Amino acid sequence: MEDTRTVSAELHRLTDAEPLDHFDTATVLTRGHRGLRRRRFLGAGGAIAGVAVVALAVAVIPNLTPGGDEPGVAGTENSQFSPVPGVPRGEDGAAQRISKQEAERRCSLRYPGVETSLKGTTGFRSVSSQFFAPKGGGSGGPYFCTIPGGDKPSAALVAAAKADPLPKNAADQLRNCSVNAWVDMTKWHIQVSDRLNLESEKNYRGFSRALLIATSPSGRTAIACQLPTDEVRGSGYGWGVTALRLDDLGTDYPRIQWPDGSLGKEIATILPEGTDCEGTVCGRSLPSGWGRAPVGTAKIVVQIGSGPKYESPLEGGWFAFTALDKNSHSSNESLKVRAYDKDGKLLGKLYPEK
Repeated sequence: MEDTRTVSAELHRLTDAEPLDHFDTATVLTRGHRGLRRRRFLGAGGAIAGVAVVALAVAVIPNLTPGGDEPGVAGTENSQFSPVPGVPRGEDGAAQRISKQEAERRCSLRYPGVETSLKGTTGFRSVSSQFFAPKGGGSGGPYFCTIPGGDKPSAALVAAAKADPLPKNAADQLRNCSVNAWVDMTKWHIQVSDRLNLESEKNYRGFSRALLIATSPSGRTAIACQLPTDEVRGSGYGWGVTALRLDDLGTDYPRIQWPDGSLGKEIATILPEGTDCEGTVCGRSLPSGWGRAPVGTAKIVVQIGSGPKYESPLEGGWFAFTALDKNSHSSNESLKVRAYDKDGKLLGKLYPEK
């Protein structure tokens, strides 16, 4: 400790003896090293002296942080998002447990001028889609509100998302998810994704979509996002865009409900969608879903009745799929979403089968 204080005092003396016209980080370090070399100050304590020089430069140069962040970088990166009053920025504003009153306040911020009343009384979290009806009734509802996080996207970002609702590249997909969630996800990592483009299919046009799960840089938070966002027609956790705080999952996150009313063990949300096919409704012809697979899962297989099998993308224990089965199916044919290990052993059924 005495050597460290001696080194520090000598460095301050050298700096005072050789003043600079202005502060420049590189010049401070260069002059400091030159003075040290002239006085042969570096010896057995050279490593300590080097650390002290850096510490001194950090202390006296304004706006230079110990972490090495350049001043203004974060502001530049987030310049297309503005803060939401009373909500933490970034991932801290996602998947928060909040009151119904707070959820309604945020929905009012998202839809100015619309007085909303959310369904239910408990279990509200930010960045989840919830059902509401305008107060006073009328023909203007019902609606679905994605309870926003703490990063309001700029008009330019919103316009870019509307102009390209089904982007091909990851950066634009994260931009659109950010717009939907009101969480700046532009630096997040897409863990797993699937894409279904049916523009060339005359009976399925308009059902193209992408489904992805992105994780935050810290790894504490995941957000599942369906694109395009304007096709979302569901409520509750798991629809549209959903944030998950991985260290606070609880039982209120998306879990499949079984016929006896019990909930599945794994986080999963499966949407057995139908569509217009040759003039008739083809039940369960466009299933989509996402979730966390059981431990040891090597593949997730999606199948309707005895129709063709579709293997879902699976990465790091997460899966996301947007499948298509062009065959007509009766309502008696079950949608099957099953998890298998590397040897083909059935580990779990992720959707109730009849």
